[in-house]
Amino acid sequence: AVVSTQSTGTKEDTTKVMEVLTNKLNEQQATKTGVSSAATDSGFTYTCCGNTLRVFLTTLPSNTTETIDKEKHIKLDHLKNSLAAIRHARWFEENAFQSSIRVMVRLLKDFKRRIPFFRNVNPWTIDLLAHHSALGSNLSVPMVFRRCLQLLAAGILLPGSASISDPCEPGFVKAHSFMSYEEQDELACGAQTLLRALANGGFKEVLGVKGARVVTFDTPAMFNGVIVTPSKLAYEKPSETELMDTSGS
Repeated sequence: AVVSTQSTGTKEDTTKVMEVLTNKLNEQQATKTGVSSAATDSGFTYTCCGNTLRVFLTTLPSNTTETIDKEKHIKLDHLKNSLAAIRHARWFEENAFQSSIRVMVRLLKDFKRRIPFFRNVNPWTIDLLAHHSALGSNLSVPMVFRRCLQLLAAGILLPGSASISDPCEPGFVKAHSFMSYEEQDELACGAQTLLRALANGGFKEVLGVKGARVVTFDTPAMFNGVIVTPSKLAYEKPSETELMDTSGS
């Protein structure tokens, strides 16, 4: 959740908002066991019954040009990121009208929780990827799901690719620009492995169906008698010597 204030967000504002929201949320809880709240650099968290609500504070766009007092205010980067989150939510509500997109978002967020090579994909990139996969025609959820993995396996989020542009940023900003080369390579190779698992009947393991064995797809696994080996990473990080030679030339 994002809370916007009219003045430039301060750490004192964070404390006040945290106290008000915590009190209101506590009134709605049947039990107070396991309830806690804690301030963060960009807002605060509220935890109850094992679930955590993250609240971010931001301000009006016009206030982000003001001088920030590091001791008093929330960091400017945090304020801008929270403002971007509001833009992302509005865009998604206006454009993700197909039910298959929303189902795809849930599947990818489940991947992020279960599968190691999806852990570095942020929620906004997941939204854009789900929307892009369903774009152009009224595809069923299974078709959107397979198309999404095919796009990732083909390298849509690799360096030099056409990628997916961020519709909430001016110019052409790639949706995966925050990811390192290693993370981009890991994601593409992982998607290739998932497609091979699906081709050999491993849909229960890929989807994490209840009762299916747990497979993280970063080690070889057998599906219907066929051993699926993870794709080998292509990117090799340059050594310090190579980096020095490049910068010297």
